[in-house]
Amino acid sequence: MDMQPITVDTERLKLAGFHNGVTKGRPVIALHGWLDNAASFSNICDHLALDRPFYAMELPGHGLSDHRPKSCSYQLLENIVDIAALVGALSPNGEPVTLVGHSLGGIICSLYCASSPERVDRLVLLDSLGPMTDEVSSVLPQLRKAMRRAEMFRSSKLVTYPSIEMAAKVRMSGIGKVSVEAAKLLVSRGLKAVEGGYQWTSDPRLMEPSFLRFSEAQVEAIFGGIECPVCLVCGDAGYYADYSALQNRLSYIKTLEKHIVKGGHHFHMDGDVSATVEIMNEFFHA
Repeated sequence: MDMQPITVDTERLKLAGFHNGVTKGRPVIALHGWLDNAASFSNICDHLALDRPFYAMELPGHGLSDHRPKSCSYQLLENIVDIAALVGALSPNGEPVTLVGHSLGGIICSLYCASSPERVDRLVLLDSLGPMTDEVSSVLPQLRKAMRRAEMFRSSKLVTYPSIEMAAKVRMSGIGKVSVEAAKLLVSRGLKAVEGGYQWTSDPRLMEPSFLRFSEAQVEAIFGGIECPVCLVCGDAGYYADYSALQNRLSYIKTLEKHIVKGGHHFHMDGDVSATVEIMNEFFHA
């Protein structure tokens, strides 16, 4: 697909990303992972067989999307309202959309599917099967940790990299280690030129800890509210393989198909991209 840059002015924030230029049909909206950007879907976009609108969009504070005002935070549930606004802007007639989410993007998509089931017809999860959870004993320590960070009331200092190559090298060993090719894709969208070099465009406040996490029982209840068919694709060396507790969540979703492909957490970028796209194409056209 020939993807073009786009900015969508929702009722909350301006969100940036890419669009295939198709205007008719039910939209497919893809959301990236934490601290990534829309470029993470570049390899998939090259091979998807779609005759309807496809949007790879950037979450608030990521890529070229708006940052949240200083009076707001990046707590997980805020993103659900952002996606509701995005869906409303891209499908104003109320027609259901198809969602694709990698990692954090998949978590947000799952929560939105459960909260607004009439707005989503299909869901693809890429190495994503719900949010982190806490036992009751961890709730207070987590709250205190987040509050101490919030009480600092100052902006985090941004690191300046002397070159794009250096930033790409750092990203290779970041969240979900990626190949040099994948890192170059991400930094091509995620850096801005400043005096002395380059800085990430992402809001440093994205690094702040959550005030509160769901319990596992709450995740089960929420996943039980997902009414559309779900296609889960995981890398054989990704997070699903690392955390056996995630396997219990397969039973939470009513209609779920699971696939394993070669690769790590970013298999859709530097793993078996062909197999991933084939699975997605079949799911879209089922």
